[in-house]
Amino acid sequence: MSETQDSSAATVWPMGPELTIAQASEVHQKLLELLAELQGDLSLQLAAITEFDSAGIQLLLSARRTMQQRGARLQLLEPSAVVLAGLHCYGLDAQLEPQATASEEQAPCP
Repeated sequence: MSETQDSSAATVWPMGPELTIAQASEVHQKLLELLAELQGDLSLQLAAITEFDSAGIQLLLSARRTMQQRGARLQLLEPSAVVLAGLHCYGLDAQLEPQATASEEQAPCP
């Protein structure tokens, strides 16, 4: 997972393919390292996520809270159907405001 800079000065960090309890510690550490150096907004590219659970949701909520405390913005870019379903099932799709494409189908709640 390497980060890139987009034209709007937001750092884009591609995530995946898994964002579950099995990867939570490693992803959390990488996210903390990224946030320590970050200037400006953060966009998480979630299109490649194929496995997603409540640990992934906790990581997204934590990143959002950190960004809000800094007065910066967190964007969830092109979340996969699995991510959209997870956010919807926990009632967080409106709160986290994923930037979904119109053609994205939402998977059912597990």
